[in-house]
Amino acid sequence: MLLLKRKTIFTVITICISLLSLNSFSSSEIRIGVLAPRGELKALTQWSEFGKYMENKLGQPVKIVPLAPPDVVKAASNGNVDFVLSHPAHTLALIENHHATTIATLNKDSGPQFSGVIIAKSGSGIEKASDLRGKKVMSLEFNKAAGAYIFQTYHLKQQGIDVHKDFASLKEGKKQDDLVLAVRAGVIDAAFIRSGLLEAMEKEGKIKISDFIIVDKQTTPGFSLLHSTALYPEWYFSAISSVAKNMLEKAKSAVLDLPENSQAAKKAKIKGFVLPLPLDQMKAALKSLKISPYNS
Repeated sequence: MLLLKRKTIFTVITICISLLSLNSFSSSEIRIGVLAPRGELKALTQWSEFGKYMENKLGQPVKIVPLAPPDVVKAASNGNVDFVLSHPAHTLALIENHHATTIATLNKDSGPQFSGVIIAKSGSGIEKASDLRGKKVMSLEFNKAAGAYIFQTYHLKQQGIDVHKDFASLKEGKKQDDLVLAVRAGVIDAAFIRSGLLEAMEKEGKIKISDFIIVDKQTTPGFSLLHSTALYPEWYFSAISSVAKNMLEKAKSAVLDLPENSQAAKKAKIKGFVLPLPLDQMKAALKSLKISPYNS
């Protein structure tokens, strides 16, 4: 009889612990790390509605975590985020070094690809790649920023220009907006930024595109944004390795089902997401430049 009571008590305790664990999991916070090249406030403003959308779809609290470009891979490797929305160079580092899984590629009005832009001040006489020799240039973080360093560095390397040897100087900035304003002010001769930024800043009333020259200006059918380099896949939505498969599948369905006319899509200024695009071209650029995860 005593043995039976002990078994009954043990069973009840086990069930209670299981229920508590289940409740804890169902209410645990999902953290989505989002690249914030224009600053934390801008990222929160842009992606807060997406966080609410994902919270509704996943059935758990969701927190948007803005990440400066240098902090994206670090946040994933430290387990500070569950999902990451960032550019293809970060995505490859997450895949190769941290076994992340790509879920979807961002889709904008300009499509699921973007490019790098090299800008100079109007009237400066800097119009083509060779004009950059001996000039003062700024980018975002070396070896990490896709649309504001890697794309341009690879583009120029293909024309025989080494950005770390052939410029008078190449310095890092913290925000792309600041790089644009520095060029306009004549503080620097040229800057590397991502496609779409000039158009966004003009719409916000911060600049006039006519104040700038697009160095090595390209024309690509179907891509309307100003650009200097080849096109690469847009940002990827990825899951870090610790995310359970059922949660990964729920997240995949959620992002791929995001309606184009939803508040989340409108606020983020996107059309939604598409299935992950191939990363071959991005991988080729990183290998050529010996950039992580291909720097060994």
